[in-house]
Amino acid sequence: MSAGKPRTLRPEPPQPRPEGPSSLGAEDEPTPPPTSAEEPGLSSLLRRGVKAAIARWAVRRRSPEIWPRPQDEAPHPWDGRRHFAEEYTLAAVQPGLAVVARVEWLPDREAHRVWLTLLTPAAVYALPGTGQMLLRGAGDHWRAGGVEFDCVEPLRRWTLRYHGRLEIRDPGGQRRRAVDEELPAEDLEVRVDLTFLSQLPAFVPGSDDDPDLLSRQLGAAEWDARLLRVLRRNSARSYVQVGEVHGAVTLGSSGTIDPGVADALQLIAFRGAGLRQHGWGVRDWGASDEAIHCFAELSSQARVWVHQARFPWLTLTGGFVQRAAGVVPIRDLGVRPTRLPGRAPSHVGLHVEAPGGELLLETETVAQMSLDMDGRGRLDLALCRVRGEDGSDGWGLLVQQQRIAART
Repeated sequence: MSAGKPRTLRPEPPQPRPEGPSSLGAEDEPTPPPTSAEEPGLSSLLRRGVKAAIARWAVRRRSPEIWPRPQDEAPHPWDGRRHFAEEYTLAAVQPGLAVVARVEWLPDREAHRVWLTLLTPAAVYALPGTGQMLLRGAGDHWRAGGVEFDCVEPLRRWTLRYHGRLEIRDPGGQRRRAVDEELPAEDLEVRVDLTFLSQLPAFVPGSDDDPDLLSRQLGAAEWDARLLRVLRRNSARSYVQVGEVHGAVTLGSSGTIDPGVADALQLIAFRGAGLRQHGWGVRDWGASDEAIHCFAELSSQARVWVHQARFPWLTLTGGFVQRAAGVVPIRDLGVRPTRLPGRAPSHVGLHVEAPGGELLLETETVAQMSLDMDGRGRLDLALCRVRGEDGSDGWGLLVQQQRIAART
């Protein structure tokens, strides 16, 4: 155990504030109220003004505590709610390679869900079978299925390690061989040893997003008392941190050095950008109809993390841009995806408005992996080339979620 490791927290009373697009969970999902045409003239203006005022009250009310605190890095006790989950995620990107690792605790199922995916333009490497593991039984919330997170210094330094075998898939995420009793799927020994470092404060979706942006979105929502109660009582919490990631990824067996052998050793030095996320509360992969997240590092030294989620009754957007002057919340986001049925978008146009100047970005998917999430949603992970209208370029990770369960 590391000296700086935080201890498990005692239960705290729910914090009545929304925390980003995933905060509306299964238990709190309201029935969308019927739409009606806005009346023209002064009545319409007053109605929109009242909605905007309610939105500002719902969004801008803040707890006086400094949050997150170092002890918030520790696992949190289950509050007894159905669909409660706690996740630790690291997404790391450098030219031609993205690593996504995630350990999620599901206390009401007495299980942990684990991801480890490596995406390159030539191949995708993922956990055997479906690309994720669901492991029954109690266990360490930072270590499961061979994936090991460790907190060396809270809110500063984390490590990620893995040693095991991953299935080899094509850049489209499809297995290279059919799986049956006589012909197993092709796999490869893989080692991951990465360290995440950050000197930047954590960003809290909802609280640290631009207040005017959130007010406009919530003010434009189809409001009724049920939606207001959902926003005020929801206690899902999360934060993200951007930083540097360094280390190594090893593909192949250390005992095989012949390049003509499929399992030959390939050592990839990693020195790129990382986004770490920690969240807990009610998790429903079908709460939003669709959502998109993008994390990218550009040659202009800018880093971008943006997200947008569409619910039947409102759309929520947020994120930040990191430049030399620091991290600033975005003021607006335009998203233009080129949709493909059952796959990640081939291209996504992003119009990001933020202090310091707007960013016009185009992403091109070069590798992807799809995951089924509890039969309620599909998640597409994609390694992307990113190009800016100003001539900058870079690499990024695109995550698309789509609801697949019918609404009742």
